[in-house]
Amino acid sequence: MSVVDILYVGGFEMPDKNAAAHRVLSNGKIFRELGYNVIFIDVDKNLSFNTDILSTFKNVQGFDCWSVPYPKTYTDWINYLSNIASIKVIARKYSNIKFVIAYNYPALALRNLKLFCKKNDVRIIADCTEWYSTKGTNVVFRIIKGLDSFLRMRVIQKQLDGLIVISKYLEQYYADCKNVVRIPPLVDISEQKWRFDLSEQYENKAKLDKIRLIYSGNPGKNKDKLSNIVDSLYTLNRFDNYLMEIVGISKDDFLVSYPDYKEKIEILGSKISFVGKVSHEESLKKLKNADYSIFIRDKTRVTMAGFPTKFVESITCSTSVITSDVSDLRDYLSDDLKMHLIENDSVANITKVLESIFSSDKSDAMQRGKQNNDSFHFMKYQESMRKLLSDKRG
Repeated sequence: MSVVDILYVGGFEMPDKNAAAHRVLSNGKIFRELGYNVIFIDVDKNLSFNTDILSTFKNVQGFDCWSVPYPKTYTDWINYLSNIASIKVIARKYSNIKFVIAYNYPALALRNLKLFCKKNDVRIIADCTEWYSTKGTNVVFRIIKGLDSFLRMRVIQKQLDGLIVISKYLEQYYADCKNVVRIPPLVDISEQKWRFDLSEQYENKAKLDKIRLIYSGNPGKNKDKLSNIVDSLYTLNRFDNYLMEIVGISKDDFLVSYPDYKEKIEILGSKISFVGKVSHEESLKKLKNADYSIFIRDKTRVTMAGFPTKFVESITCSTSVITSDVSDLRDYLSDDLKMHLIENDSVANITKVLESIFSSDKSDAMQRGKQNNDSFHFMKYQESMRKLLSDKRG
């Protein structure tokens, strides 16, 4: 019997330039373990918009990967939101495509892809990880984005042959749909970047008598409340037994977004440092050596529908987490993981938790990270994915 091909398309940037890439690559490894051949079509910001997709081939951890240009102009965006010509070109290169998985795909393009799949007897599945917000955008973008989100989430995805969702919130929303599986963000713990010696990690943490906190990522306009963390640290300025490292954004970039925080940053001095952008591997090294990973989010439909990759990375690195009670994170509360879940993003609540940590001995934090954790290893989700692909059309 010939190997069945799966075409996986969406706005991910292979191999590791965004959280979406990490997700689909781990999902692809599950499908490969199940005997399927996975082909990816990602986006590439370095390509011009007239690039021939057949010239973009690359191999990513044994997977065929092709790329379409990331849209930059208004015309580019119109084309990206509706055109699936490049997908058809790649589909013709493979003789046995039986599944197309569309990752958070634009509504009109998803509709066109659905029609293409129906015509060619291919099953189409959505990988849904976000319920996008239009907050903070201009009027034109808000209208387009709002309509796209409405059609994708409330109409088109409900008509597909299956859904992979990232959270209980989305699982419950699509409860009346056929063939729905819930898969959180996953990792491949066999990759070198996840391998580390717990004893060595413990020793590295013990070398510094201060409690090390880390925020790693890009806070975005409406995502992580990094400014609230700074406010809490400023309120607790009497403590000097900690170091806060901010990875992924420079001090200048932070002050562009929050110009009123210049004085607070100066007063905090060496207790807070901005590292800027680093490679994913380097950010994981810093995460492993931290006592706590901290990120704060408001409880909204956006944060409840998603699932923070930062949490998965922290747990896999055996680093304790301080975060908001969003998504499905409460399900992972345990004595082993030692999470601090904050009810909301208020400065008062963050301050209360940080004050408790700063008032305790550093060894309390270190004891929380003495176990390897494979909770999010992709191999644990094979049966769910097997069921997704084996279920017949409803």
